[in-house]
Amino acid sequence: MKKIILFVILIIAFLLRFVSVTHFPVGFNADEASFGYDAYSILHTGRDQWGNFLPSVFKSFGDFKSPVYGYLIVPSVAIFGLNVFAVRLPDVIIGTLAVLAVYLLVNELVKLIKNLDWKVTKWLGLIAAALLTVNPWSIMMSRGAFEANLITFFLPMGIYFFLKGLKNTKYFIWSAIFLGVNMFTYHSAKLITPFVALGLLFVFRKSLFKINIKKLIISAVIFLVFFGALLYTFKIGGGSRVIERSITQGALDEGFQERMAAISDGMNSKVAKILHNKYSVIANRFVTNYFQYFSPKYLIESGAGDGSYGMIPGIGVLNFLELILLIGIIPLFFLDKKFRPYILAILVWLAVTPLAAALATGIGYSGNRAEGMIPVLQILEAFGFLGWFLILKKIKFVPVKLVAVVFAGVFIFEIYSFGIAYFKTPSNTVLRQTLYGNLEVSNWLVKNSAGRKVLISRSVSEPQIFIAFADKWNPSDYQKQTKTWVPSGTELTWVDQLPSYSLGNYTTKSIDWKKDSLSGDLIVVRADEYTQKDTPIETINYPDGSPDIFVLDTNQKMYAKAN
Repeated sequence: MKKIILFVILIIAFLLRFVSVTHFPVGFNADEASFGYDAYSILHTGRDQWGNFLPSVFKSFGDFKSPVYGYLIVPSVAIFGLNVFAVRLPDVIIGTLAVLAVYLLVNELVKLIKNLDWKVTKWLGLIAAALLTVNPWSIMMSRGAFEANLITFFLPMGIYFFLKGLKNTKYFIWSAIFLGVNMFTYHSAKLITPFVALGLLFVFRKSLFKINIKKLIISAVIFLVFFGALLYTFKIGGGSRVIERSITQGALDEGFQERMAAISDGMNSKVAKILHNKYSVIANRFVTNYFQYFSPKYLIESGAGDGSYGMIPGIGVLNFLELILLIGIIPLFFLDKKFRPYILAILVWLAVTPLAAALATGIGYSGNRAEGMIPVLQILEAFGFLGWFLILKKIKFVPVKLVAVVFAGVFIFEIYSFGIAYFKTPSNTVLRQTLYGNLEVSNWLVKNSAGRKVLISRSVSEPQIFIAFADKWNPSDYQKQTKTWVPSGTELTWVDQLPSYSLGNYTTKSIDWKKDSLSGDLIVVRADEYTQKDTPIETINYPDGSPDIFVLDTNQKMYAKAN
């Protein structure tokens, strides 16, 4: 029976992540295009878009992405070709497998808890899996090529095999492999994984002392090899993104400005120096960033602060029923002692997951940086279900079946409400964040710009990767051209920061209207920065009909005036 239910849950999980995946999330961002083209390039040449052979980090736009997702796309691109479907499919599969992983993990965890006399505990794995299946955060992050989603599978599997290893040490090797790979899935996993590994060693130290140390050495060596490789990637650029987005950036100047303002308001200079400095700024940023991920605004009300990575602002990352289940942890913790060590361990795991997000700058409420909170929340919710079960058992006059029906009704309503909110075209503001129109205009240019030079405004972010993606640009040629973009002896910080660079007949630069309008070239520009009166030969519109990107032909002698 349980296997049948699990199979049904996995089918539902897959469908929620797979159906209309090429259309939702709407838009196709630069990271997705870059992952896709890197996979295409590796498939044909064994090198990424910059010519690096089987890289351990993808240089991409200068942000040095973690490599696992790029390699996962390779077989998908080989089978389906270079397109949106092939690029997003691996995350759909990973998001579905994450449901299986949390089922296995919770089941294994329940086996460790002794003297369980409730039949309902046997269903906790299925409950956690069902909760993750319909969780808004998981669904949204599983539908695009977002590497942060990989954490939700590899980390739980690493923990699952560790728990299995307590009974059969051969599983420790698999635990080390999954935890090791997880460090190469996404930037935040580099910090989270070592903390989780140390936490496992601490929580289960008594059990580990009973195991022959020789049987643990191989596993430890495997993990340390992965960790050593991770440290090496920092030397070749893997840590540049972390440093660039660190909350330490600008802290010294901000602390100085705060100190000067305090002194001008009459504060003693020595006191002002103690209270206002770069350390106080960093501490304040960290605390503010960290606790926002546990706020009702993030969890229930508004969710992610931007839509760049598949999240839709205005949709909470949890549904209301999940919040109710989380509250059930409190009675379970205080009314049944045997659960306390495990609840505490899971809470510590949860506490670690937003650390990387808290250490990074940005607009905040980041759905991708903090995605490590999945599936920890759903595991806690499953135990919270036990807490409510315990309360209802004590309150005998409350009809348990009626409560279950009400909960099921609310659950279905929450799922329906999410579907209505998600499977519709978002606002133009969100679409601009996902670079809606970039792939569309690239598809048009590939078909209609043969033999013409094309000038693309720098406001059309990272157009070169969309052109390469749409045209299935020969990777060997692309690799040769990327080497010309950065002057010898200098280090690339970000492709968008280059004043000008070319890919074949496409040149990305700031448009000089006085000069470029007489060049005889095609010009591609965002609609909101175009102030001329000439009518475009092609307009890429947002779904609501408003203009997004214009293509102009400066070779025309006469322009049709805009109405």
